[in-house]
Amino acid sequence: MQALKRSMTMAALILAGCASAPQPGAALDEVRVDSRGADAGGGACGDFALNAAQARYFLARSVVVSDRQLHDGWDVLPCYVRGTARSSAGVWRWEIRAGGTATLETPAGDSELRACTGCEVVLGRAGGKALSRGITWAAAAPCPSSRGRPAPA
Repeated sequence: MQALKRSMTMAALILAGCASAPQPGAALDEVRVDSRGADAGGGACGDFALNAAQARYFLARSVVVSDRQLHDGWDVLPCYVRGTARSSAGVWRWEIRAGGTATLETPAGDSELRACTGCEVVLGRAGGKALSRGITWAAAAPCPSSRGRPAPA
């Protein structure tokens, strides 16, 4: 019973996160990398870099996650790449981190937490604690509303 209750709560969180995902027709174009760097303690980040195609790949496959999902499922590493993308809605700002996490700022100034468990091809490592523990997150699937529309990126 408790497991069912947790599953229902997780499903509600995932669907709530989907509400803030880019709307149909808001496909992200002109993805640009502006900078890369590391927070304090990121001495081993020298090799982490993404080009525009890799950032587009990540953004197209990442999903909106809650603070709790991000905390429990992914490592927030100090290495990052920052950039912008355009859509019909305006300019989006993004920051992708080496652990498979990202922040996406909408043209309206709202921020989304995003994560990707299938982006190791561009990150150079498996994204998320969940993969290393054999946990599969329902949040790793695309939002139901994203079927049949262009992916962001």
